[in-house]
Amino acid sequence: MTMEKTEMIEIILNPNGACGQAGKVWDRIEPQFVHSQKPYRVHISHGEDDIPHLASTLSNQPCDIVVVGGDGSFNQAVNGIVDYEHVRMGLIPAGSGNDLVRGLGVDHDPSVLAETILKGNTVRKMDVGEVVYYDRCHETRREPVQQDGFVHHRFVISAGIGFDGQICHDAETSRYKKILNQIHMGRLIYLLTAIHTITSTERTRAWIKVDGKTMSYDRLLLCVVMNHPYEGGGFMFCPSADGNDGILDGCIANGLSQYDFFRIFPYALKGNHLKFQGVHPFSAHEVEITTEKPLWVHTDGETACCSNHIAVRLLKKKIQMLL
Repeated sequence: MTMEKTEMIEIILNPNGACGQAGKVWDRIEPQFVHSQKPYRVHISHGEDDIPHLASTLSNQPCDIVVVGGDGSFNQAVNGIVDYEHVRMGLIPAGSGNDLVRGLGVDHDPSVLAETILKGNTVRKMDVGEVVYYDRCHETRREPVQQDGFVHHRFVISAGIGFDGQICHDAETSRYKKILNQIHMGRLIYLLTAIHTITSTERTRAWIKVDGKTMSYDRLLLCVVMNHPYEGGGFMFCPSADGNDGILDGCIANGLSQYDFFRIFPYALKGNHLKFQGVHPFSAHEVEITTEKPLWVHTDGETACCSNHIAVRLLKKKIQMLL
């Protein structure tokens, strides 16, 4: 059931996000909201950690929530939503990756997206994924434990364990990310980090269960599970991924040497890497991943911990999107 249009637009903004880019983007588009004469309220976040609380408070009643920020900020808002059936969401991108709008195939221009959002139409319903952490260590962010005794974290773009999780963690803590964001080249941080990280990344044994069928891998580099085609600032790891088809697409990289990586990785920009030996695509409703040692896990490019046992699946509810 599609919710009725709401009167108030709730804006979640971290003005310091993406090294101040989010605040600059909002300054640029706010006149459009003023001119529309539609009522709106701006809720200032002081970091991604308080966005779930803001989204939770706002979504206790029917509302439209628009996030001005990056994919990570949108992810945090999604994790705070109380009832997807009575909430519609929009995103004005201001991050370094911006893979969600890229995957949706919409214009990246904040002004164009603002106009679309202000029309107030439910454009699409989007799948939401979830990672269940059966084990957590090296936590950089504490998250609430659910009734089953485990931490659950939602995602809309992708979740991954291994090399891509390590890249996300290293990129987030890199001193170069701020510099690149300031010169509007933030997406390069993922490529530069990948080149640096591949030289030190250890491969490990892993057991991956895809819809009940388990396969073992002796030198796992990564396993990524995707709801949209792009991650890491434009790399098309799962070109067939569709955020509305009720299916997760994935990619496993096993047994790849450093030479293999440098040979194959450029092909991922256009999704042409799946033809190479050692790269294994799959589709599934649920994936369970067990590794011999804990590895970094990311959800929509954000890392909170390492784990050696996770499950990845889709929720039954979908997000109603304003773009």
